[in-house]
Parts: sequence; C-alpha cells; structure tokens
Amino acid sequence: MEFEPLALEDSEDFWKVEADDHEFWDAYIATRPKYSQSFYSIIHRYHSAHSSSHDLAHDIGCGAGTVTAELALHYSHVVASDNIADHLAVAKSKLAPDFDESRVSYTHSKAEDLASHHPAASADLIATAEAIALMDRDAGLDSFARILKPGGTLAAWFYGRPTFADAALLARAQPILDRIMALNWRKVIRGSTSQRARGFKRCADAMASWLDFLPFAADTWTDVQRHKWNTHGTLPFFGREACGYEIEPVSHVAEGEKVDVVGPDAGFWANEWDVAALKEYFRVLFPGFRHAVGEGDKEIDGLFGELSEAMGGQGVARRFTWPCSLVLATRR
Repeated sequence: MEFEPLALEDSEDFWKVEADDHEFWDAYIATRPKYSQSFYSIIHRYHSAHSSSHDLAHDIGCGAGTVTAELALHYSHVVASDNIADHLAVAKSKLAPDFDESRVSYTHSKAEDLASHHPAASADLIATAEAIALMDRDAGLDSFARILKPGGTLAAWFYGRPTFADAALLARAQPILDRIMALNWRKVIRGSTSQRARGFKRCADAMASWLDFLPFAADTWTDVQRHKWNTHGTLPFFGREACGYEIEPVSHVAEGEKVDVVGPDAGFWANEWDVAALKEYFRVLFPGFRHAVGEGDKEIDGLFGELSEAMGGQGVARRFTWPCSLVLATRR
C-alpha cells in the first residue's frame, strides 16, 4: 500500500510524524488516555437506537488505529482514513495482524475531501477522535453528511489536558502542569507560517468551545447530543498564553439538543502517573515537543522540578482524569 504525500510544510495541517519512528509511536500510544468500554457503549447504544445496520464505519483521522480496532469489532468493514500517509502506514502495521483488508481498508484523504473517495449514503457510522477541532468545520460536516446513510451516526470527540483527580493536587500542582503545557506549545506556535498559524487559531477556538462550535442544520441532522465530562478541567491544549492571540469560542447549541454534563468524575479514563511518566507524555504529545521538553530547556526543567515536589517527589504516582466532549448526531 502506497500513498502520495500531502503537502504539509506550509499548510494549516500542523501534525506529522514519520511512519518509521516506531519509538515515538509506541510511546505516543502508551501515553494516550484509554477510551473505556462505557464510553464506547454510549456511542454504540446511540447508533442502535437509530439504525440496525452495522455494515460500514469510518474512523476519520485514525492515527495509529486505536478507534479503528474498536469499530471493527462491531461493524463488518471499517475504513481508516488520515490526511497523513505515514499515519496510515502505522495504522496498517498495528491493525494488519488482527484485521485483513476484507475487514479494514485505508484511505489517504483529508476529512473534508472524503466524500470524493467514497459513495454517498454508504456509511452507518463516522467516528472522529481528537481530530474534528483541526478540520475546516463546514467542509467536514458537509463531507460527513454526504457519506452517511439516513439514520447513520456521527460521533465526534475531543479530550484535553490530563487533570489531577485529587482536589488538593488540582489546586497545587495543576497550575504547574498547565505552565509546562503553555511553554511547550508557545515554542511550537509562535513564529509559525501564516497558514500554519491559521490552523492553530482555528483549532484553539474549536477546543475552547468544547465542540459547541459544531452547528447541526435541522434539515440534515437530528437527535443531536452533547456529552461533556470534567468541565472543571481544560479542554484546549493551548490558549492565548501560548498563541499570543485572542481565543474566540462560539456556541451553536440549538434548542432541543441534549446537553449532558458529568463531573467532576475522578474515574473517567483514570490513570496514574509519576513525574517521569508526565515527562514522557509531554515528550510525545506533539512532534515539535521532542526537542523542547526537558534536558535542554532550563525553564521547563525547572517547572518539572516544581511539579515533582508538588506531587510528593520522584516516583510518587498520582491519579489523573481527563476533560472530554463527545458530540453525537444522526443523519436524516
């Protein structure tokens, strides 16, 4: 399987990792939150309430294929797509031992252009994890509406920063973690090309809206549901302190849509990390961080020292939870 490269060097697409960087990908997967079966069950139950068809699902912005693998347990075929060919190569290497091409196929495409690669009204479900804030909103939603069957499901979610579950640590240590986050993103964002800066701005506004920036036209979509967990946490990975420009969240929540806010929930996707694990998380959070985090940046190193002290010292693991927003909608 070969994919033609998309031009990313001076574009609004600011994420790229080479497929042969196995160490990065293994560490990246290991430090992502683990989507729980109870979370997936919300999506599966929602779809089953509107459709009995489980023939074809799409995982858009598939990355290493984590969501693809889950969908393949419930749908006859899954299309994994990504706008970066190297990411598809990683997904195929991870998925191929368990799912041959009769179960999972791969499309190199931006989400906004996916309708030009697949038939109209062909998909039962579209899932997009941690990607919709990076897209051109209107073009993406139009593409999804074209591909979905009537009664088909759109499930889009986005999670934010790791958040201390303990109230005392939330007050004492979270501000330090947030400063580390801001400094890393500041190094990446400031000085970006104008096109790339537009991508960062669009993403920052979308994250700050907790995905409420997504509008669902009543003649195209029905039964819109917006589920949010741990809204006391911070969904945006970067804000004004990192970007240097004003963040402009918007809300298109319409009358009749269901909004469900849960939390604080210390058990939501909970994991335990010490400061070494947090360093690893930051090292692979974004490709541009690898040369900025620790062992070379005195200010960030100093903040990790403060964070270690606030957490109780080296080797002391603390519980983290995650802020998350999930949007569900059914194609009319």
